Amino acid sequence: MKIKILIFSLFALFFLGCANKINMGYYSTIEKNYIFNANAPIVVAYDKNDLLSAYYINLIVYELQKQGFNSVYKQEDLPIHKAKNVVFVKLFHSVRPYPSINYSYSMFSDGLMQSCYWYGEQFYCNDKPNKTYVLSGYSESLNYLSGYHFTLDWYDLNLKRRILYINGSVNGKTCGYNLLLRDLVIQTISRIDLKRAENYRYYFDLPYYWVCP
Repeated sequence: MKIKILIFSLFALFFLGCANKINMGYYSTIEKNYIFNANAPIVVAYDKNDLLSAYYINLIVYELQKQGFNSVYKQEDLPIHKAKNVVFVKLFHSVRPYPSINYSYSMFSDGLMQSCYWYGEQFYCNDKPNKTYVLSGYSESLNYLSGYHFTLDWYDLNLKRRILYINGSVNGKTCGYNLLLRDLVIQTISRIDLKRAENYRYYFDLPYYWVCP
């Protein structure tokens, strides 16, 4: 009996593990051959009316410092004109509609005899009517793609141009996971590569007790 319970538990953990994942993405584009200075002052800027981004600003600064940037400041702590780089950050939820159209087909018979023909020395007539598929109707529906995004728009103030752009994203079901944006910030910043542009998707493991249906 104990062995059966153990096997059942392993299967349950396996299927729950498959359900406890969030589909996330990382995209970046970078100026080729740009040399980043980890000690140069960086200002993290955001729209003060954007309460969502403002809520996570301390976490963003902290995570950038963890990646080796030694002089990272919020915009209220250091005037932008005194920085070498400025990073404009934004967290937002996007909803994009897309149509879905389904077509249905029916078999149509014209009821007419097909033409007769000679084959060798015999004369044949096919007594089966012509049949073909015809469009009989369609249905329309409007679906929605929901996603969350965390963007970092990185500028060099001396060169006066963009040097790095990053978009971290979450697509699909999130099961109401209330630490989603925190983890999106952490995962995105931890994946920053200052040597090359990247574009890939990955899965983030939710806690074992948080199951997506």
